[in-house]
Amino acid sequence: MGEIWYHFRSRVCIIFFSCKLSSTYASIFSKTSEFQTWLVEERKINPETISKDQNKKEFARFIEDFNTATLPHEKYYNMEAYEKRMSALRSGEFLPPTDDYYDPSADMKALSNAHKKKGTDSSMYLSKEHLMELRKVQNERAEAGKMKLLGMDIKQNLGVRMDGTVFDD
Repeated sequence: MGEIWYHFRSRVCIIFFSCKLSSTYASIFSKTSEFQTWLVEERKINPETISKDQNKKEFARFIEDFNTATLPHEKYYNMEAYEKRMSALRSGEFLPPTDDYYDPSADMKALSNAHKKKGTDSSMYLSKEHLMELRKVQNERAEAGKMKLLGMDIKQNLGVRMDGTVFDD
């Protein structure tokens, strides 16, 4: 995680960003080559001719794209690693895979595993007899409520489910 301080409209702002290809602290000084390459190739601006204020604004835009990983090419994240990779490619050497590649098959496998039905635990489900007993108690409670509204006497155990442990005589 790196940070850059700059003065913008009478406020001191801190831009936090992380390096995608390396874990070192990055700053405006270590990202100068990436920023200037991006400025020339993507924004079509000569870094030697723009004002200091415009340079700060463009760098803020570069950092925004850097943070959201929306820069159009990998070289804008780490110019040194890109140059090493390209020189190895030009000389015909074996290219090891990059660390930041996206594997869609692994992503699809993880997604399908997340959606697979987990093993059902039979203790979580009620038996049909148990459900019928609960339905009976529910109906008795509704009946007891109607009887109470009509002013009728209600039995003490109407709408009450006894589990057969403490209350059995």
